[in-house]
Amino acid sequence: MNKVRITRREWRNVLLYALLIVVLTTLPYAVAYLSQNNQWAFSGFLFGVEDGNSYVGKMRLGARGLLDFYLFYTPEPHAAAPFVYLPYILPGWLVGRFISDRDPALFPALTLTYHVMQAIFNTLLIVVLYRFIAAFIKQPRTRFLALLLATIGGGLGWLLTFINSNWLGSPPPEFFIPEGFSSLILLGLPHLALARAAFLGGFLLLFKALYIHQKERTRRQMILFAVLAAVCWVVVGLAVPFYLPIIYVILAAWGLTLWIAYRRFPSELVVVGGLAAGLTLPVFAYFAYAFSANPIFAVWSSQNILMSPHPLHYAAAYGLLVACALVARRWLWRKLSTQHLSHFGLLFWPPIVIILVYLPFLNVQRRMAEAVIVPLAILAAVGLRLMLRQRRWKRLYRPAVVVMSLSSLLLFIGILFGALGQSRPIFRPTAEIAALNWLNRNTPADSVILTAFDTDKFPTKIDIDTGNLIPAYTNLRPYVGHGPETVYSTEKDALIRRFFADQLTTDERRTLYESVNIRYIFYGPLEQALFSDSAMSPKWQDDAVKIYDVDGYTLWEIQ
Repeated sequence: MNKVRITRREWRNVLLYALLIVVLTTLPYAVAYLSQNNQWAFSGFLFGVEDGNSYVGKMRLGARGLLDFYLFYTPEPHAAAPFVYLPYILPGWLVGRFISDRDPALFPALTLTYHVMQAIFNTLLIVVLYRFIAAFIKQPRTRFLALLLATIGGGLGWLLTFINSNWLGSPPPEFFIPEGFSSLILLGLPHLALARAAFLGGFLLLFKALYIHQKERTRRQMILFAVLAAVCWVVVGLAVPFYLPIIYVILAAWGLTLWIAYRRFPSELVVVGGLAAGLTLPVFAYFAYAFSANPIFAVWSSQNILMSPHPLHYAAAYGLLVACALVARRWLWRKLSTQHLSHFGLLFWPPIVIILVYLPFLNVQRRMAEAVIVPLAILAAVGLRLMLRQRRWKRLYRPAVVVMSLSSLLLFIGILFGALGQSRPIFRPTAEIAALNWLNRNTPADSVILTAFDTDKFPTKIDIDTGNLIPAYTNLRPYVGHGPETVYSTEKDALIRRFFADQLTTDERRTLYESVNIRYIFYGPLEQALFSDSAMSPKWQDDAVKIYDVDGYTLWEIQ
């Protein structure tokens, strides 16, 4: 493999593109921040707010000086585990050296840190992504087109939003599967941006170990680059542990394909790739043990159900990319015939993903699509450039690029509109935040509190409710506050509904309080919406003393 050459002009264009992406992805958050007023405060997130609050809660652990992770969304006591969610806990720890965990300024400081991380990791991802693309493509224009498709590319999945697709059972993949595309990652998932950069960086270093010029190659150099690849993949494991098996499967499929194609055992890949992967096995083994030996973590893992959508969704989302990629089949075959070993990844990676995302024993199926957009973007970019050379296909080049970028544009517009609308969950009432800040200042850390969760009796269904906010704004733990991260959240949510509807007897309420040592009750508009008799006070108030009453929000301490 020839040495990859990237000119200064190319790097300048890439950095300018990265700057443009950072500005555009930051713009909606700036708009939301400027839309705050005396009644509504910005939550810090424009999509996936439930998980966003969870990320801030993990950063808050670090701010409290706690480097080991425990499930603060569930009240059951359990052992904490080191290294879990470290990419969030460490930045939080740094912020906590300057701001007290009792200070109301901590939440905005943590959300600001989150978005700074987003800008940094987005830039890192785009730079690594371009260098990865350059390992396969020589022409700068085609490289940049591949970068464009890998970052904002998609398909026609968005059309399903205008078609009656209820029978398909889910929104378009471009709008809810960050692993399969890049737009959501760039818009607000910094740990996934870091993981993907390290994922691709590890393979780049593996390429380097395999393809150092023959005169320069030494065993020491190969081992060095294999170890560096392992370091990158350790970062992947710390960010998203279940991405490591994807790496192992890709390496295994790569080696098997080389063995079949060249009819000889790929010893160099086995040695170098095996060393890099082997060094990450202790990390994977540790996380596997931590999530199986800890019974609370095990329940959390079993509740984290992320199944793949109907195959037609994937067909709509990837159809155009695959069609353009097929145009590049002859180009790919020429590369393979001249023993460009790295190009075998472009051949088998997407088919492997088709299998992984529908493995029946996985409850995180759609996460297995991690970074598949990258090989598809490379092949599609080459296919599109080849189409330019043919008169009958030349006119389709620009429309195809525009159509494949529409999903990201529509997603951006939708998020921008969300930044302008002052409503839950993107915005929260300032009176609610004031109550949470008072709670954090005046109650012991890790106390358990009852709040509403997933209230469907409100005029419009609210996906994010008080229980989800508790760990983001306070050091307390809600009885229920997050679907996967609250143990037995469905059963607890049903019990909470009965509690705030005042349907529990005195003994049932006492049993509930004592089950996990519940000390406080949060009673705001979302909780009040579950109690139908406005002429009376709920009976549970006889069990507690009111300790806060401001602007329709009350806090109660159980006696």
